[in-house]
Amino acid sequence: MISNIVCPISAERVDSNVSRLTVFFNAALMIVYLLTQNPIPMIVVALDYGVRAFGYNQYSPLCFIANLIIELIGSKPKMVDKAPKVFASRLGWICAILGVVFYYAGWGVASMSIIGFFTILALLDSVANFCVGCLIYHTFVFPFFQRG
Repeated sequence: MISNIVCPISAERVDSNVSRLTVFFNAALMIVYLLTQNPIPMIVVALDYGVRAFGYNQYSPLCFIANLIIELIGSKPKMVDKAPKVFASRLGWICAILGVVFYYAGWGVASMSIIGFFTILALLDSVANFCVGCLIYHTFVFPFFQRG
């Protein structure tokens, strides 16, 4: 079934190594939030995902740091389609915004639940290279655009 998943596509490409390391940094910040309940790491995550959600990776501080590290270690770029990464970033941005809003609304359990789930998804993407965003796209978005 996984091999039949349909993801969004585009002509633009990004380095998967940089993307995965950026998502790992975001996951680490979310873990800090979950452990400390300090909203600052989540605000950083929301801003970073927001920048990447609209395709401006070059302005993402975490993406910039990830790119520097990938260059320093001399990892060979693994170019992948940008569209699934942007779609996943948009879903991440929504989760991060909800987590921050719920925190400030006093709904700590809701905030922690969303961010806990979001952290698992980010770790799946960054560590296991398994993007749940593609499953979400295939199940909830693609059917509305599929031509008969």
